[in-house]
Amino acid sequence: RGARSAQGRIIRRLRARARGRYRTSGRHSAATVRGTTFTVEDRCGGTLTRVQSGVVRVRDFRRRRTVTVRAGKSYLARARR
Repeated sequence: RGARSAQGRIIRRLRARARGRYRTSGRHSAATVRGTTFTVEDRCGGTLTRVQSGVVRVRDFRRRRTVTVRAGKSYLARARR
């Protein structure tokens, strides 16, 4: 239980509904959005990006990859250990 509760603790959260083109940064990833509804949460275990509508491109700093996240999906950029 200790590891699970520590990983799930939310440190900060950004909820947004954006028109136009925006870039948001978390501690472990950055998200580039174009006209979408999304949430970015910094947690102890990493940065979680959830997409409610539209498409978000997430840059994972640890893996050095960009991942496309579509509506209804989420992506967790894990923290370095």
